[in-house]
Amino acid sequence: MRHATGLMLIWLAATGVTLPEIGPPAPPKPAQAATKEGASAEVKSASGSTDTPATPPLPPGTPPTPSPDPRDTPDGKNTPTTPPPDKPQPTEQAPDDQKTDPATPEEGAKPASENGKAEGEEPEAKAPPPPPDPAPVSETPEDLAMCLRDLKAMGAEFTEDAAIDDETGCGIAHPVTVSRILPTVTLEPGATIRCETALSLARMTRDLLIPAAARAFPNRPALSGIAQASGYVCRNRNSAETGKISEHAHGNAIDIAALSFGKENVPLMIAKQDDGTAEAAFQRALNAIACLYFTTVLSPGSDAAHQDHLHLDVIERKSGFRYCR
Repeated sequence: MRHATGLMLIWLAATGVTLPEIGPPAPPKPAQAATKEGASAEVKSASGSTDTPATPPLPPGTPPTPSPDPRDTPDGKNTPTTPPPDKPQPTEQAPDDQKTDPATPEEGAKPASENGKAEGEEPEAKAPPPPPDPAPVSETPEDLAMCLRDLKAMGAEFTEDAAIDDETGCGIAHPVTVSRILPTVTLEPGATIRCETALSLARMTRDLLIPAAARAFPNRPALSGIAQASGYVCRNRNSAETGKISEHAHGNAIDIAALSFGKENVPLMIAKQDDGTAEAAFQRALNAIACLYFTTVLSPGSDAAHQDHLHLDVIERKSGFRYCR
């Protein structure tokens, strides 16, 4: 055995081969990246095995290098609200269709109170109440004379009455009582109204009512009479116990309940839009015609108080406004 060992030493010396030093192997060098995805190359150890280290080893005593924080400010100072590295707090962002407005007011904004107004803000001013109805009309002598002349020229039969003053807000300064609105059309019973109201009814009857009736009812006699349900009467609107006074109490209004064709008396009706009869078509035409001559038209069925008659009045409103239903 000693002879063989001696021969081996002589051979090694002759060939220049040296034996490895005895001691711990040196730490392996970090491997280079092998792929674009960042995969680590395999590193061969002294024993011939391969490993894939996640992080290259550091020399003893070297402190670990912290990874950069994406929330660092441009000047290199980290924000004071950075969470500890051992307790990450990822920020979850809702999809666009699920985002909602913040529940708290914006910075600097005043908190809203229960009524939706910010504290300290003045509430919006309420809209002013509508202006009161105009006072009863009293014609000038010139206007009255012209109205009476035009009414007489149309063939109406009427009498001029003494002033009416009920001392309760009702009254007509210059009333007329009309028994025939046109030479061929009676007003039954006779109605006490203002001259302007009578003249508007006479013009409507002559210009549009008679031609419309002849067109709608060619087999009936011509229009011969208008049955009125209310002229002057001292009462509140819709005969209510309280509230605003009616235009009837000033002689500005007249209610039409029926029309006469010869001996036939035809009540006015509620005309539905889907009713295709001649009677309904005529009633709808009458409702529309009336609004060209009167400033207020309440047709049959327009409300609970006007189910069986047509209310017409000449109340004056601002900017010529008309109320027709």
